Amino acid sequence: MDDRGTEKTGFSDGMIGLSSADLRQITALTDTLPEMEPPLALLTGRGRHLDDTALLHLLTVLFTGRETGSVALSHNLFARFGSLAAVLSATDRELESISDMGMHMLPMIRVLQEAALRYNRARLPPEDVLDNEQKLLDYLTARLARENIEQFRILFLNEKNSLIADEAQARGTVNHTPVYPREVARRAVEIGATALVLVHNHPSGDPTPSEADLQMTMQVQAALEVVGVTIADHFIIGNGRHTSFRRSNLL
Repeated sequence: MDDRGTEKTGFSDGMIGLSSADLRQITALTDTLPEMEPPLALLTGRGRHLDDTALLHLLTVLFTGRETGSVALSHNLFARFGSLAAVLSATDRELESISDMGMHMLPMIRVLQEAALRYNRARLPPEDVLDNEQKLLDYLTARLARENIEQFRILFLNEKNSLIADEAQARGTVNHTPVYPREVARRAVEIGATALVLVHNHPSGDPTPSEADLQMTMQVQAALEVVGVTIADHFIIGNGRHTSFRRSNLL
């Protein structure tokens, strides 16, 4: 049989042959439905019901283009990192340590990671990023929550609190990031920012500010006051938790 005209969905042969009426009937179902195949769940808008192991299996099939070995690979990824989010934020070296990763997996994981970050950034309010703190925290969490070393980032804002730039200023060790207040002030003036949101992560998962965090914030604040720039907030991102210096009356 000549199958050159058959279009493949990229998920499974089980999806081929479904009519538009079938799909309309499926999408009309309520969320209280029996377990369905992961590809079908995704195509009917119910991907949120899939656990990370199912999604990792789909990713390995799509990224490698083969079923063979995908179950073992997805199992190894989950066993090593514990979640899909942790896989996406793992370092290249960590991912390369997984057997049978193949040549295509790493760049595809990086594409997916970047797409997720851009999606969260696109959800930020266009006029005032401080107007919806939850969306801002979703973005910052996606950026930093699973980093295994400290990273210090700055969101540069204009007079309307619109985002001008989001830049990584420094990467440090597991518990320290060097920050240079004069460089922060210089960069703020250089791009015309009137306010900044400081943010860094605590790889330990505990977002409680350290004495060094408090001192660094005061030093940056003093340097910014000289050039007429304010700190709108300083967030510390932990594992599922965060600290806002503004809400904690630390600014």
